[in-house]
Amino acid sequence: MRRKNSLIIPAVLAFSLCTVNAVPVLAEDAAQTEAEADTASDEASDAAEDTADTPYEKGTITETDYQSEWLNLKFTPPETVVMNTEEELESVMRQGQSTLEESSGMELGEDALSGTVYEMMASSVSGFPNVSLVVEDASLENMTVDQYFLAAQQMLDATQMGYTYSEVTDAQIGGQDFRVMETSVTINDYEVLQKYCTRKQGGKFVSIILSYTADTQTEADEVLAAFTPLNADTEAAPAE
Repeated sequence: MRRKNSLIIPAVLAFSLCTVNAVPVLAEDAAQTEAEADTASDEASDAAEDTADTPYEKGTITETDYQSEWLNLKFTPPETVVMNTEEELESVMRQGQSTLEESSGMELGEDALSGTVYEMMASSVSGFPNVSLVVEDASLENMTVDQYFLAAQQMLDATQMGYTYSEVTDAQIGGQDFRVMETSVTINDYEVLQKYCTRKQGGKFVSIILSYTADTQTEADEVLAAFTPLNADTEAAPAE
């Protein structure tokens, strides 16, 4: 199971790096939607003043949970899920970058992860399901979540691993609105399913990436349900 778990790392890293290589592709679309985005931003500015404009601050990881004041999210792992340490997160990033370079033929510079923060990662003792939370600077101010998903698909396709994608849907996680893209990839006759749950907040993309298998669907649902509001009395920042 450890081998199968390591093979999904390129997908996790590819999602966090997607805007680095997709800016030229999306620049025209972003320009076309700039006026609409500005209008929507003006209408939401008053509501977001106390939350979305709060300066970003990385959350904290302990042996028993993850907490983020900026996201107003808390993750308390189910009984069979273990929180990964900061050192393990760094190892995932290094291994993922190396594997992505090998599988896609792309050479990533030392600053490839600039603007990307791996907030947390937690894994089942059996390998699946596992979940990570990534915060990434928006490369284009007016890039939408759906455009971000398009960029993610382009990066995942570059791995030549044969990803398939579902239509994007809406979901609430921890009392907050997310857009969700589901993917499937077969690795050595072993199907890995993933949910990319993303929202835009404070000029950053916040992504909860859940990886699981068909026979761990119930456990995967429990993992997503383990994200709850940190402070029930604090209103969630509106998604951008």
